Amino acid sequence: MPASDQPAASPENPLIPQMSAAMREEELKFTLAPAAFTAAQQWERLDASARRPRARRLVTVYFDTAAGDLARHKASLRVRTVNRRHVITFKWTGSFAGGWFERGEVEAASPTPELDIDLLPPEIAQAITRLAAGRRLEAVYSSDIKRVVRMIHEDSATIEVAFDVGVISAGEKTCPVREIEMERKSGGAAALYRLGLAFVAAFPARLESRSKAERGAVLAAGKAPEAVRAVAGLQGEPVLDSAIGQLINACLGQFIANWPAFEAGDAVKAVHQMRVAMRRLRSVLGLFHRAFPNAGFAVFREQARDIANAMGEARNWDVFAAMVRHGPAPAFTDEPGFESLLAQVEQFRAAGHEAVRALLTGPQTMRFVLGLQGFAAAHGWRNALEGEALPDLSMPAREFAGASLARLHRKLLRDGKNIQHLAVVERHELRKDLKKLRYAVDFFGGLFDARKPLMSYANNLEKLQDRLGVFNDLAVARELALRLAAGDDGAACRAVGIVLGWCARGAVEDEEQLRKDWKKVKKVKLFA
Repeated sequence: MPASDQPAASPENPLIPQMSAAMREEELKFTLAPAAFTAAQQWERLDASARRPRARRLVTVYFDTAAGDLARHKASLRVRTVNRRHVITFKWTGSFAGGWFERGEVEAASPTPELDIDLLPPEIAQAITRLAAGRRLEAVYSSDIKRVVRMIHEDSATIEVAFDVGVISAGEKTCPVREIEMERKSGGAAALYRLGLAFVAAFPARLESRSKAERGAVLAAGKAPEAVRAVAGLQGEPVLDSAIGQLINACLGQFIANWPAFEAGDAVKAVHQMRVAMRRLRSVLGLFHRAFPNAGFAVFREQARDIANAMGEARNWDVFAAMVRHGPAPAFTDEPGFESLLAQVEQFRAAGHEAVRALLTGPQTMRFVLGLQGFAAAHGWRNALEGEALPDLSMPAREFAGASLARLHRKLLRDGKNIQHLAVVERHELRKDLKKLRYAVDFFGGLFDARKPLMSYANNLEKLQDRLGVFNDLAVARELALRLAAGDDGAACRAVGIVLGWCARGAVEDEEQLRKDWKKVKKVKLFA
């Protein structure tokens, strides 16, 4: 299977000033069926002492350039009217590193419903101007929401719970809204995620991965959501304690970011990227569990493995189908069995994707996301450390990175000796070593000055991983082909034989290139 999971370069953001604590907004959104939505308004955790809440109407107009420059940079600009009062709000998401559910927010009162960015702080107005790149800001979509607000006071935190029903509109296109927002107003962030866990235990709720602004932008653009690749790794000079949280959040963010594409975009790419996210997360948790043994690292690593495995059936059939369609099928056009074979493959693919859909909407995935996000927010890895070990978390992440990369590189060289004579199982284990090392280079490479050599090294690792992937694909293809060949369709069985021959031919051709790719990786001295 092609790796194709190299982190995408983060878009340059000359834009947005550093997010201060006062600018941070952290909230969870849940969608529910009508009956559950009504029942949730009677949840016993809600403050019963408050006066009977009244519904408010929120009419919001969102602005962007015709080219969608703000949306492209994960930012939104709106004017909201409530009871004839108008508020201009600018929101943005810097990266996944701060947590998927955290955004920057700056607002200002406005005397009219017209947009005037000069009412915002000067540095924010300037950032918006830079984002717009000289293009005119115009109204592109809107929302009309009826909101009922309740409060929850517990764990020394105050959390606002908003029950929203309404619609997002972009021209003639509309998108219904029925969701519950939980926003932390005061107290620690971990309290928000504990409340979220309690909520999904009480009601059949699903996390909504996108804000109303993000849904509106997609509606206005008329494009399907795209699969999201991993973002670039650590930058600057973070201490290890901060780096752990950033990397966990980045991996979890990539997983969540691909939910919309799976539902309404390129599901094949989305499944692949979600599995990549879980593999990267397991690498992160494994790296840090080795240095700071903690039950949280171990439990979430196991859960990430289970999620990745649950998506494996869909991914395997996706790859198999693509290989057949682009390889042997067009090369053997006179073979009648391929049509029947691909029809069977499609049935398996559909079942695999249905299993992924059930996984993403199921309570176990909601618990995993909320639990891990809460673990990261609370820096839960500190809990199991003895007092003398705590200062280790204050070391520069670069020190930990250098030692980890050197160790993983040595392990790869040790396990890869006589690579061309390794058995299939041994090559599979070597490929796992490669992935761990590649991900570690992705995570930590930005902390070092030798960017170009590291980039070249990562590219060589990717080529070697892809090469070994051919042999893994052959093993998987054999397993899938046996399931297809179980029927009594003679023509389809003949097509299966052709597919297996095609895979074997590719593996033989790749043996010589495997030796060359291994030689390039072996001679690297970066981590000697």
